[in-house]
Amino acid sequence: MELRRAACSDLLKLFEIHRAVFLPHIARTWGWDERWQRGNFLEEMATASTWVVQADNEVAGYLQIQNQAERIYLRNIALLPALQGRGVGTRLVGQLQVKAAERGMPIELSVFRINVAARRFYERLGFTRTQDGQTHIGMTWHSPEREQRGT
Repeated sequence: MELRRAACSDLLKLFEIHRAVFLPHIARTWGWDERWQRGNFLEEMATASTWVVQADNEVAGYLQIQNQAERIYLRNIALLPALQGRGVGTRLVGQLQVKAAERGMPIELSVFRINVAARRFYERLGFTRTQDGQTHIGMTWHSPEREQRGT
């Protein structure tokens, strides 16, 4: 598995992955509007650092983060179904946790309320529920060192 910065040439493939991963949750929550989704996806690409996950020289997923002053916001992580459950997501989030710990900042994210598998994934990696919204649940991870210091 390799990570590289996303390029404009990746947009179509990344949107296909977005659709494959998120369509079931979005369709159940609001209904899927292809045109709106494409526009929103482009906006997310413009406002987040997007990293392409490559496996066997093929685009297999992406990771989007926003580095902010007091936190890292994990906007999206999307992996093709063939890579799910194989430790790839755990490695990606683990690398992000190392960076966050080095910077002394939390990682925050929101997950679809109906996506129980994703919630369990993040809980297994040490994220705790911090907000309950109508459609999403906010989760936060703090480094164990920060928790031990009580800050």
